[in-house]
Amino acid sequence: MSPETVQTIIDDLGALLLFTMILMVAAGQIYRAIYAVAAQSFLIAVAGGVLAAATGNADLWVIAGVTLAVKAVVLPWVLHWVVRRMNVRREVESVIPVAATLALAVVVIVMSFHLSASLGSVHQAITGNALPVGIALTLLGVLVMATRKTALTQMVGLFASENGIFFTAMAVTQGMPLIIEIGVILDVILAALVMAIMVLRVRSTVDADIADLAELRG
Repeated sequence: MSPETVQTIIDDLGALLLFTMILMVAAGQIYRAIYAVAAQSFLIAVAGGVLAAATGNADLWVIAGVTLAVKAVVLPWVLHWVVRRMNVRREVESVIPVAATLALAVVVIVMSFHLSASLGSVHQAITGNALPVGIALTLLGVLVMATRKTALTQMVGLFASENGIFFTAMAVTQGMPLIIEIGVILDVILAALVMAIMVLRVRSTVDADIADLAELRG
């Protein structure tokens, strides 16, 4: 597989990753946000497979498989289970209107590409547009966490932000040490489990969402 072909595929996957992020920002129901982050993880697994085939790095095959199994299947299933277990409202509650959030998302994407272009020679060493896409995914994940009220939707934003960091590191370095990448995935699993337990305990104790606790301030 030629470097030009790899760069084209990575660029196409990057565009699809940004599209899933826009879907996540615009999602009106939590299930749609979960599907978007699952699709995002699937695309990152595909990118890992492409880089593994191009570089011959066996570690990338392992990472692609683990990403596909854990982040594209297991974690979305855990989020679905929490939604069913809590019997929460399916609608996503936003701090600011969705239209304003989408406008901010566009600004973040433009700024990410502008920042990447300003790096000059550093940008030339990056596989395709992995760097600006990764920066945009990371910042958009933070945007989702900051503009959503419910803990579950904020968790989805956390996963999206981590996906951005993961995609950048994988594409730019063309394979970090396997132990580091496995450690990152285990950290995400741990964060999901801790957040799920915390949300369930809060829900069962006070019968309210985390966002509703602000009303208890005297």
